[in-house]
Amino acid sequence: MAKKIEKAKLKKAPNEQVEKSNAEQEQGKSRHNEMRDTIESIIIALVFAFVFRAYSAEAFVIPTGSMAPTLYGRHKELHCAECGVKYAVGASDELVEKTEYYVPDYKVTGAFCPNCRYYTNLQDAMPFTGDRIIVNKFPFDYGDPGRWDVIVFKYPEASQTNYIKRLVGLPGEEIQISRGDVYARKNEKEPFQILRKDNLDKQLTVQQLVYDDDYPPREILEYGWPERWSPMQQVKPVETRFEDLKQSAWELDRESRAYQFKGAAGKAGKLEWLRYQHIVPRQSEWALLQENPELFTQTMLSSPPQSRLISDYTAYNNYSGGSSSGLFTYDAAFWVGDLTLSFDVEIQSETGEFLVELMRGDRHYRVRFDVKTGQARLYFVEDFPNPEPVETELTTVETDLKGKGGYSIMFANVDQRLCLWVNGSAVDLGTATEYQPPVSPAPRDGDLAPAGVTGVGIDFTVSHLMLQRDIYYRADEYYQNQEYSGDRRHLWELLWDPAAWSRQYEDHRQQVRFDKMSDDEFFVLGDNSARSADSRLWGNSRQAEHRHAVPRSALVGKAFMIYWPHGIPFMNDGRGYSPSVGPLKRFFYHQTRPGEYPDDPYAKLSVPFYPNVSRMKRIR
Repeated sequence: MAKKIEKAKLKKAPNEQVEKSNAEQEQGKSRHNEMRDTIESIIIALVFAFVFRAYSAEAFVIPTGSMAPTLYGRHKELHCAECGVKYAVGASDELVEKTEYYVPDYKVTGAFCPNCRYYTNLQDAMPFTGDRIIVNKFPFDYGDPGRWDVIVFKYPEASQTNYIKRLVGLPGEEIQISRGDVYARKNEKEPFQILRKDNLDKQLTVQQLVYDDDYPPREILEYGWPERWSPMQQVKPVETRFEDLKQSAWELDRESRAYQFKGAAGKAGKLEWLRYQHIVPRQSEWALLQENPELFTQTMLSSPPQSRLISDYTAYNNYSGGSSSGLFTYDAAFWVGDLTLSFDVEIQSETGEFLVELMRGDRHYRVRFDVKTGQARLYFVEDFPNPEPVETELTTVETDLKGKGGYSIMFANVDQRLCLWVNGSAVDLGTATEYQPPVSPAPRDGDLAPAGVTGVGIDFTVSHLMLQRDIYYRADEYYQNQEYSGDRRHLWELLWDPAAWSRQYEDHRQQVRFDKMSDDEFFVLGDNSARSADSRLWGNSRQAEHRHAVPRSALVGKAFMIYWPHGIPFMNDGRGYSPSVGPLKRFFYHQTRPGEYPDDPYAKLSVPFYPNVSRMKRIR
């Protein structure tokens, strides 16, 4: 649950000692004047600092993970011991709420990798405090915050508490949450419209890792676990299902993670894709590998694991230990169809076509590059319920992907809109690639292999493949009225079967609506939807007309930047040193109550450390 944003404690800098020369000692009056000037300067500086803090900007500390992974609360950081991916896991549960006192029974002892689900022991890992941020209070004096801005405000149910969330609903809007997306309207006679992120930097900020092919779990792969990227083709033109190819135009270098397509001399026919399958190990499979590698390999041969639907799994929420230990193991049961695929491609032909595809339900969303002209055509092909595939063109644009050479590509299908980047720059598509969803929004078998690349009459090599997903906003509501009323674990187990998952979900799902707000009210959501106490879930002890709304008078400011994430310890194998004797101990070790320490000492700070520059950034 989200808690208040605690104001950062700012320490006054000690007064510098003024060196006294022999001449100054002889001139008492001059010395007195200089001291007076110094004191006046300090007072003026402090006044300016307080004015700046009161009216322009203020520093805050993020205590919880309600905005993760955009902003970290108290957390632990690690590199996966199996694949090497760096990630963070929440550790706010370790402390008594609204205090700094540690509860030993709630210690976070392990985490599960977002890339390969490998469990890493964190028993001896030191936690870090939340991100320290600067909040700009100046903009709201001259206008309202913008949609999708990250804002700080006074919690409506307790005005002395600061909250930080992402602003989603604007004054005068009625809000609806359905299937992970947010919709709004101002007139009840009009249909709800999906809320897209006009600023693509904000859209990219909230994408979460599904799989980074630069960090494969090599050990489990060596013992027979299937690769996630492999050659495939569509079974039938109108059947949204793919099957493995034993022979294809693809040459796979698993060591360097580079995949070459040799199709320049090939004949036109079925498209031969390199496609992603979401084949993720469970903890039982990791345990079998560690206990009996030979039996693991035999099991892979006799009963190979299957792909499943991509869900709203968030590694920040999944850990052992802590007061929420195990609660989120089967919680991530909701299918996410909004995906972003990025990679590098080396084009080795002067002519031909290069295709990228993202599946969602009955539709193949594609971008088709003509290498000779540099033009890119964005369109979708719809299978069911048509007797033949139906192609709908959205737009054709000029791009920098022209001729032989290396290019960086990113293709996204998010919020019912296609987006394209070439060499790090967004291609201007206007509103042409915004589309209406199909009649049936349910997942299909094609969503078990939702992303792919291929070519026609061309040679190329792709590498650095990374798949990400969009935020899934849960349609939860106050009084435990949740998006899914059935058995969450059962729904999770059906992710391997899209048709069964869809039936179960539809039988127990809800979409929620929040009444139209007044002209001075806003609707906010946390980026970590599964663990955010936001507009959806607030009580109403204040007896407001709209319990879900933040009044304009409660706005504090716009989150501007992370100025100090936390220090990174070095020396002593990267752990630094934590003095445990004398008066310094209380600064370096957790207390369970004033003056009392746990039997198993638990460090909270170590020295020396250096700045975590990589996370010092503008908040989008």
